[in-house]
Amino acid sequence: MSLNSFLTKLGSLIKTQFQDTQIDTTSQVSNPFKGSIDASIFAGADIDSFKETIAKGIKLDGDDSIFYQNINEAGVEDVFDYFDKNSDGVIDEEELNNVASVDGKDSDISGYDLNYALNSMAYENLLDTFDEQVKAGKIDPQEVNSQAFNNYTSNIGGSNYKNYGSQTQNGSTISSEQQYSTKEKLDKIENEEIPELEEKKQEIIDKAQSDIDAKNEELDQLLKDNEEKLGKLGEDYSKKQDEIQESDKKINEYDSQISQKQSEIGKNEGTLANLEAELGAIKTDTNDEEVNKTNTERKTELESEIQKLKDANSKLEKEIAELEEKKEEENKLKSQNQQELNTIQEQIAQKNPEIAEKMSKIQEEIQTIEETKEKDVTEIDSQIQAKREEANKYQKEIGQKTGEAESLTGAKMVQDALKLAEEELAKGVYELTGNNDNPEIDKYRNGAANGQPWCASFVSWIYGAGQNSDNAATFGYDASVSGIKSKAESAGYYAQKGNYTPQAGDLMIQKNNASHVGVVTGVDADGTIHTIEGNSSDKVQRCSYAPGSSGYNKISGWVKMNEWLSN
Repeated sequence: MSLNSFLTKLGSLIKTQFQDTQIDTTSQVSNPFKGSIDASIFAGADIDSFKETIAKGIKLDGDDSIFYQNINEAGVEDVFDYFDKNSDGVIDEEELNNVASVDGKDSDISGYDLNYALNSMAYENLLDTFDEQVKAGKIDPQEVNSQAFNNYTSNIGGSNYKNYGSQTQNGSTISSEQQYSTKEKLDKIENEEIPELEEKKQEIIDKAQSDIDAKNEELDQLLKDNEEKLGKLGEDYSKKQDEIQESDKKINEYDSQISQKQSEIGKNEGTLANLEAELGAIKTDTNDEEVNKTNTERKTELESEIQKLKDANSKLEKEIAELEEKKEEENKLKSQNQQELNTIQEQIAQKNPEIAEKMSKIQEEIQTIEETKEKDVTEIDSQIQAKREEANKYQKEIGQKTGEAESLTGAKMVQDALKLAEEELAKGVYELTGNNDNPEIDKYRNGAANGQPWCASFVSWIYGAGQNSDNAATFGYDASVSGIKSKAESAGYYAQKGNYTPQAGDLMIQKNNASHVGVVTGVDADGTIHTIEGNSSDKVQRCSYAPGSSGYNKISGWVKMNEWLSN
């Protein structure tokens, strides 16, 4: 079986699973973005107490009940397994925080966290099933490629369904890296990969020190056992050895402080790369005087922030230089003590060669531990530096896009989006056979002729590629209505119907049997909403929704593009 054939069949099964059990924002049954629960209630839970908590929660009133029902409908045992990452049968605090912190807060599990968990569960099921197929020899792992997985995600709902990781089978890696946004890649490096390397480095230093301490205890015991034979030489040796140990502790402490300050400098350099790229990309000579004024103010702010960071790094570098100087002095003292120790050991060798040989062997073992530590630490430092450089590259990319977006932001970008929507409406873009097909429609999908529903692609295009922009300041490109909504919700620019009066340029979100999105072109005094929508009756179409009409009743809320782009 070919990989594409396998993924097509498996994709349809997973799609059904999403529709039947996930209950996402396209469903009328319930809305997992509702409700949030105190994360601590699941800390230390085993499967039985987890089931009991869910069963009690379902009986509650309001949004909490909906939240628990979603867990129940997705499968209580499956959700528990997702929470219990290490499969020890208990949800510990770290596992709970990983699940709860998707929305940036770990004190509770929100609907956003739950939605992410359910998405990931389905994709993990895909990988598990795929792994079984590989092991059974039913598919060739060499056929695995990123494009096939991109095709898969398109088939089951677009960019809202993403795997945040990779799975390795028989030497081949299935990776979703191409599905990451630049921000997600950066977050992974800065919040996972670099801290893991720094933690590993500290573990190496601590382990080496522990091993050296153990060897020094052997020396101490050897000296104690031969106290009468060695006399004052033993006392001198022990005293000098204590002085060397004290130097080692100070050197390790300096190393730790230097490493911490280097990490701060690295983070600051990443932020500098971001701000400097943004500063260089901001334009103050656009056709919009308001944008020019705002961007001039932003440039001044950026220059101030950049200078503060440079000053902070200069201070850190000075502190590092002082620590390096202290470390060098301590190394000189250690070297001097080591020479004196060697002299004492030579005297011991003359008096008792057998004891001196044992002492020499332990000293060689200590030296080997130190050399291995230095080699391993140097290697990890190189890896950290490489990750910092990679992070800085992404920081520059994000800063560049932010600056470009700010030069198009506010009234101009909204007006351009509305103008593009009118132009596409005037062209009379429609589906040629009713199967989401037309080269003009493919244009909204960035050239991909995948035949999928295209209302979200249409609004992505008028705010993005149609303006020669990637719309990085808001939701970017997203072929999923729920994806656009969740990003707006997470950023704080989504409003429920009834809580906000939309402006021209805002997005209307509908929720029926399938979700839908369109751009608002105007609002009448009586509350009638006017829009231009892609994939409305298979074409780009102007629509109106009077309060109380069936179409108006389907509206669930608004993406506040005017506010989002002005901040």
